[in-house]
Amino acid sequence: MISQSNYKNIVREALDNVMHYLSPAEKRQSIWMFLLLLLGSLLDVFGLASLVPVIMAASKPGSVFENRYSVALYHLLGFSSEKAFLIFLILALLGFFLLKNAFVTLINYQQVRFTARLALNIVRSQLNKHNNLPFWQFNKLGSAHLIHTTIGIPGSFVNSIIRQLFTLFSEGLIVVVIVLGILVYQPVLFFILALVLVPTTLLTYRFLQKRSMKIGARLDSLKPLSYALLGDIFAGFIELKLANRQEQFKKRVLENQEEHQGLEAVLYLFSLLPLKVIEMAAILAVVTIYLYSLLFAGSAQNLVMIIGLFAAAAYRLMPSVNRLITALVAMKQHRFTFEHLNNLREYASWQLPAQVPLRFSHSITFENLSFSFPESEKPVLHNINLTVRKGEKIGLIGASGSGKTTLINILLRFYIEQKGRVLVDRQPLTDENLLEWYKLVGYVKQDTFLMETSIKANITLNDESVDEDRLNYAIDQASLRDFIDSLPEGINTLIGERGSRLSGGQRQRIGIARAMYKRTEVLLMDEATSALDNQTEREVNEAIAKLAHTDITIFIIAHRITTLRDCDRIYELKDGKLYAEYQYEDLIDKSLIQ
Repeated sequence: MISQSNYKNIVREALDNVMHYLSPAEKRQSIWMFLLLLLGSLLDVFGLASLVPVIMAASKPGSVFENRYSVALYHLLGFSSEKAFLIFLILALLGFFLLKNAFVTLINYQQVRFTARLALNIVRSQLNKHNNLPFWQFNKLGSAHLIHTTIGIPGSFVNSIIRQLFTLFSEGLIVVVIVLGILVYQPVLFFILALVLVPTTLLTYRFLQKRSMKIGARLDSLKPLSYALLGDIFAGFIELKLANRQEQFKKRVLENQEEHQGLEAVLYLFSLLPLKVIEMAAILAVVTIYLYSLLFAGSAQNLVMIIGLFAAAAYRLMPSVNRLITALVAMKQHRFTFEHLNNLREYASWQLPAQVPLRFSHSITFENLSFSFPESEKPVLHNINLTVRKGEKIGLIGASGSGKTTLINILLRFYIEQKGRVLVDRQPLTDENLLEWYKLVGYVKQDTFLMETSIKANITLNDESVDEDRLNYAIDQASLRDFIDSLPEGINTLIGERGSRLSGGQRQRIGIARAMYKRTEVLLMDEATSALDNQTEREVNEAIAKLAHTDITIFIIAHRITTLRDCDRIYELKDGKLYAEYQYEDLIDKSLIQ
């Protein structure tokens, strides 16, 4: 009773997407789940069908002996009274429904567990995909979109695609069994039902499918925008309050939500329409049958029988047809989930190759290094040649856009050079030694990543087996000892969201301590003091000065000259090239850094 082409397209597409996330064992389990689903549907139909003969037998004395099947059962079980036999039938029917419902509930439980595991598989796949994205693409997508596609899309896919598939199969089987039964026992009634329900179902589905799909796509675009707006409101609480812009941002959120809630209301209305339309068509059919029998048929008994059978069949078919339409419309509405799940899918299964050892004992070399962003033809770095010996402290200066941070990102392997190589002890940095390289590298940036937890957890990044000696070493190297000792809860002190209870210098020094905790041999600092006042800058510089007396190799990007005091060499980048080399004293004389 559903448009065959639309049914096949959306169902096949849904099944293709589901199968992608199932392991071979889960695919076998899905077949078993489907068989259980069919059995449950057959039991539902059988249960309803069994009510009719029992009710008829109970309502008409002596009817038990008029049916050969009931007579045979009566004698087989050794009953001597019709009343006792009827009581047995009613109790047997009650027992059947109890067992049937318990079995169907068990099937439903298996279904929800199956879909929950599948949802977890999809979330895992999305996380793998996003963790493997190239850094430039990760930044381009933005956190709101990534959160939406990591958590929101899998939830929508499971609830509105996978679980609707179960509904389609179970309700579809019920409809098929009932319709075939009617065709066999009452062909006239079959054609009446077909004449009433098929056009109504098709027209209702055609009316709803495109509208629902369009609304679903619009809701999908509104959700990440909601996350982004709310993120701006809460992250920028202080700035927006001081600028008296909170009302303006609140208005944007409410405008977004006004459209969002309006579309949700329309979809809810759409979910109510099919049953009402089918019910109205069924009533019109009853009226038509009645008028026809009244005007053209002579038998009132025939009229009552046809109307009664039609009403009974329609009463059971209408909910199933309604659920079929609702399921198909929901799948059409959430078809956008296919695109999100298929987009960038190649990154979901990407894995690093087997790792080879990497040691850093002598030098890091940039050899004829050039880099351009994928969407730009102009190179950001051009023909960089530089060798840094182990233990050296290297400063990088230059105007904004000169390529300093890009050079650091290449060293971190967030960007991959198009030409040239990065060599560690003459061994090229590649995917084959990436994890080994990450063991050696620490990174402190201007906005240090901090979790809403304790100082200890932030330094160790929630290490499950904390090395206390390494932790104490890291605290001392980052000049955090006095600060931590002054706190009532010490290292277990909670720092608030994004380190809101800390000063800028304290946040940066936690970043340095984190790098020291992992036994960093190469430390990269990108504008680590640019946002600090003079006092907190001195605190961070104190930590940097301690590191200057270690054999750690340090790269420092800075605008403030004082941050570069302990550097062995300072390079100026200009237009993506190494423009000049300085000593700290040269910069003071030339006043190149303000």
